[in-house]
Amino acid sequence: MGHRKTFRSELQACAVEQHGYVTADDAVRLGIPDEVLERLVERGDLVDVGADLFRLGGVPSSRRHALAEAVLRVGADAYLSHDAVLSLHDLTDAEPARVRVSTPHPPAQRSPSRWPDHLEVLHRQVPAADLTSYGGIRSTTVARALLDCRALLAHDVLTTAADHAVERGLLLRRERHAVLAALDGG
Repeated sequence: MGHRKTFRSELQACAVEQHGYVTADDAVRLGIPDEVLERLVERGDLVDVGADLFRLGGVPSSRRHALAEAVLRVGADAYLSHDAVLSLHDLTDAEPARVRVSTPHPPAQRSPSRWPDHLEVLHRQVPAADLTSYGGIRSTTVARALLDCRALLAHDVLTTAADHAVERGLLLRRERHAVLAALDGG
């Protein structure tokens, strides 16, 4: 005897893969009507966090959840970038004041007023080779993030972060050398 699939269980399965979050687009893809979403919010099974984004009720918040939420808020093509990627992996001691999320879409296509104050949305194109996913959170690679942070963080901080990334298997030694050479201007 199998388990009966419900709209709630479908959303929960989707949310597990996204750190407890589902989007309105996820609900459409799963064939879940708007009125069911509304009912789940009313019952507390889902929390409406805004911008067509919902969190499963009862899911404890963490920094990783906040980073996943930031990416999902911006859209399916969005990804963590700059010091947010370094923060995701605890590669520096400094916690960024704003979570930087990039998207290939110009900001004019999206309403800046819908972003929380702690979220900075950047319009930029990066090569596909510089994009990855860490623990289900779409991000630039650590190598790309280190290069993107050259104007944000001191050289010694970036060097230490690169060393930590090698120790944690996030960066190969040859990638570290290439990143540090690029940071040095060569």
